[in-house]
Amino acid sequence: MACPTSPKSGKKRKGSPLEASSITPSLSCNAPHQETRRPKIPKLFIDTSVSSEAPDSADYSGSASSTSQPDSLFDGDGDSIDSPTKFTPSDLPVHEPSPALVDAPPIPGFFYTPSIRLPTELADTIVAHCLRTYFTAPHIDQIMLFCRAGTPENPPTGLPPIFLSLLDKLSGLLRSSLPPEIHELLFPASTTLARQAIINRYEPGQGITAHVDLLKRFGDGIIGVSFASGCVMQFASVSDDADTGEEKRIYDFYLPEGSIIVMTGDARYKWTHGIEKRRADFVDGDEGGRWIERSMRMSITFRWLLPGADILT
Repeated sequence: MACPTSPKSGKKRKGSPLEASSITPSLSCNAPHQETRRPKIPKLFIDTSVSSEAPDSADYSGSASSTSQPDSLFDGDGDSIDSPTKFTPSDLPVHEPSPALVDAPPIPGFFYTPSIRLPTELADTIVAHCLRTYFTAPHIDQIMLFCRAGTPENPPTGLPPIFLSLLDKLSGLLRSSLPPEIHELLFPASTTLARQAIINRYEPGQGITAHVDLLKRFGDGIIGVSFASGCVMQFASVSDDADTGEEKRIYDFYLPEGSIIVMTGDARYKWTHGIEKRRADFVDGDEGGRWIERSMRMSITFRWLLPGADILT
């Protein structure tokens, strides 16, 4: 039985929130970042029908959305199953922040090995499949697929074969770099949980609001894969407790094309992640930093659906 997909689309109009068009489901199966000031950002349009204006200066530099409180993107009344909304391109000049890290930031539960990349041939095949099958119009930039729980005797169903092949490849690539219990969390032989695959397409200049994936909807263990282009993702600790003296920590981290990241534990629950709207990223290099231009980028994120959140499967 084929799995449901959910294309996310909408028209962005000046001076009004993004208005999502009707959705027709189809069937298819390490040093801290230093604080800098940023230019004033014009009004942002988001698909939660809320628009806000960023202040002249942010709590931390380079934030994807300095106006969002971390817990405003947790599970609250009226939350959508969609991920936080992607920003639209901007003509703002690109400022020069501190260079983004190229090695994994020191965040508990965050795993990244620079030498582990998705094979180019498989990555290109997946991008071509998604562009041909899902992203068939300019306003479609997000697709959600769902995989039912399964066992070796009754394998999971719902995801198209190309994404099952991707999961198998990721399991093999990550086996030697992850602790055994983390690998088992991500790739169990049997599971009672359904899995979601969310596919996002970004044009140069687009970003996504800083967020923690919904706590009451998604479980522990998130896999993110970058396709076609790299970009900087910013990670920020949620806690900022003056009583304990723990200050907010910020890391800008460059995700190269073909890179694979894993977020568990603190990295999944206690840190936000987001992408600032830029057309290029300032990345650490031999001479202190270099600009790397973005091109069309696609990401695939695998998440576990908690009981009660799998009604679409």
